[in-house]
Amino acid sequence: MATGPVQAIDIVTRNKPDLVLLDIEMPTMNGFELFEKLKEQTTIAKIPVIFLTSSDDKRTEARALEMGAVDYITKPFDKTVLLHRINTHLNIAFHNSNLERSMQTIENGLVNTFCALLESKDKNTNGHAMRTSLYLEILGKELIADNVYSYDLNETLLKRMVRAALLHDIGKIGVPDSVLLKPESLTEMEFEIMKTHTSKGASVLGELYKKMPTQYYLLFAEQIALSHHEHFDGSGYPNNLAGESIPLAARIMAIADVYDALTKARVYREAMTHEQACKTILMEKGSHFDPLLVDEFEKVADKFKVISENSDFEDNKCA
Repeated sequence: MATGPVQAIDIVTRNKPDLVLLDIEMPTMNGFELFEKLKEQTTIAKIPVIFLTSSDDKRTEARALEMGAVDYITKPFDKTVLLHRINTHLNIAFHNSNLERSMQTIENGLVNTFCALLESKDKNTNGHAMRTSLYLEILGKELIADNVYSYDLNETLLKRMVRAALLHDIGKIGVPDSVLLKPESLTEMEFEIMKTHTSKGASVLGELYKKMPTQYYLLFAEQIALSHHEHFDGSGYPNNLAGESIPLAARIMAIADVYDALTKARVYREAMTHEQACKTILMEKGSHFDPLLVDEFEKVADKFKVISENSDFEDNKCA
């Protein structure tokens, strides 16, 4: 049992209890303020909280429940009733945890299936989905650390983007093999066909999101699939979006995608070195790529190199 807010945060963070009983009336920080601080921390944000208070003010009760508390109990309370309500909420939390694990299993299976389908069709990918997902995660973490685009990015959103990145090229399943697997450079007409992988992928993922609206990563997957070939100056495809009209997830993915494409060999060209790839990305700062993201990329480029040169990432191709 914690005797103050600082100790409470420390205990909950270290021990991650199944449920928290939180008094509203405290000397240095009231229960509402402490509740908000607990919810700010990703690792403990989902722990259910029951408010205890001597106040029977309905507005206070409404505020507690609106903030996300699972229950509100006024003092003095009957011990048997309190224990019963605690047990009820523990059972609910246990059920929700099992449900979340089940959904995670389904999600993993879905992503793995799509990745496997694409990589079985196009051997050139050779771990591309996994590597680009890792690059996006590295760059995203740097953005969060430096408070860049903080209104569009936090740890929870980044996790969804990382999962979504694995599906960015899923539309290539709908591209004819004669174009997708062509060992030479594409003709202008063939390149127009190749471009359709963006809209095809977005269409599939968008329909999937409608059927599974709780799978929030699919929203980012649709954005990334559609817009990861857009250019910051508006010269990309398929919709000639420019600047911040391009979703942030797609702007981050653009750097990850290009870096990986440049540093891996194709049947029609040799791979660039890490240094050459970085130089190319820096040269296209403000044209192809968001200049703020290129600045952040420079800080973590060495981490990209580690992944690019590690063959283990080619063996573990999908999530």
